Amino acid sequence: MEPSKKPLNVLIKSVGSNVTINLKGHGEYWGKMTRVDGYMNIMLKGAKEYDQNGLVANYGDVFVRGNNIVYISIDPATPPNPKGKAGKGEEDDDSP
Repeated sequence: MEPSKKPLNVLIKSVGSNVTINLKGHGEYWGKMTRVDGYMNIMLKGAKEYDQNGLVANYGDVFVRGNNIVYISIDPATPPNPKGKAGKGEEDDDSP
């Protein structure tokens, strides 16, 4: 694999970008990545925590330990959407 395409190098080049981090515990953080190290420990500025129901909390700075990360989305267009919310409010139409 070409050195510039390795995941850690891509992540380091993306410092300053907004990211969404999905954690092993099924939570997500969204914020601006300010630092990253060789263990993929990440610091976020202006971080927000989300779960399946939506926004949980707003934080200033957050440190995410690399071994808790499942995946990272670099430069997402928007913060995460609540899961399972699509299609709610629609009623089943059982009319003959």
